[in-house]
Amino acid sequence: RTYSTNPTQEERMTHIKIRAVALWATAATATLVLAGCAGSDSGDVGGANPDCTPQSEFRTVSEGSLTIAGPDYPPLFEYTDNKMAGVDGEVLSGFAEANCLTTTVNLLPAAGVIEAVSGGQSDVAAGGWYRTDERAEVVGQTVPAYSDPAVLVGIDPTDNIGDYEGKTVGTTQGYLWSDDMVKWGGDNVKLYQSPDAVFQDLLNGRLDVALMAVNEAAYRLEQNPDSGLTYTTIVPFEPVPATRYPSVTNYPFTKSNTAIGEALDAYLEEIRADGSNQEARAVFDE
Repeated sequence: RTYSTNPTQEERMTHIKIRAVALWATAATATLVLAGCAGSDSGDVGGANPDCTPQSEFRTVSEGSLTIAGPDYPPLFEYTDNKMAGVDGEVLSGFAEANCLTTTVNLLPAAGVIEAVSGGQSDVAAGGWYRTDERAEVVGQTVPAYSDPAVLVGIDPTDNIGDYEGKTVGTTQGYLWSDDMVKWGGDNVKLYQSPDAVFQDLLNGRLDVALMAVNEAAYRLEQNPDSGLTYTTIVPFEPVPATRYPSVTNYPFTKSNTAIGEALDAYLEEIRADGSNQEARAVFDE
């Protein structure tokens, strides 16, 4: 599928809804097929079904449970009332059930998630984590899950970051493009601890434009339909290498636990191959 460089807001929302719903549907289908293997997809709940046969064999931080670290990051990961939601919540719930495990969730600030996984306090990370060379030094990384490229958000934003030279640009700390954006824009680039903080300052007029991941941008615009803001995909911008290649997510895992990485890869490949419709496969293949 192809999309215009500057689609209408309705087209953008349709695109992100299709992508998210397709992946949720794929994971949900796998979960239904495997229903009964584990007790529940909520955190800190009963033990796994002793009659269940796991898809793969690997160790976990807590016997019988998959410990997941993640930030509150809709629409990719949410955890409320002992229930996971969002794309990553659905995928990891399905993975746990396929392997006869319950789930335990450590809801953390984004800055603490990778540390929790690398330090062995959690098995796997949720929340739309990009595959990077730097991250590969401290955690294992799975095969790509889905794309989540950068977009510019503002009032009729252009598709070129260079058009905002000298303007105030906001983005979230720790993203693929954050350091390069600061090198390019200096003090005019403001780093924030969360996408919510970026979006709130954009809403309040403290920023001229925001550089966000497409999933978080679409979600927040859908929640604020009267904001007057839109987003647009961006053209490659030489000073920011992340704009020149697709930004794909994965599920970081404890690096020493190669078996869980292999199991995650196998599960991701399975739900890609067994997708019930072409859209579900396209989410993984983009």
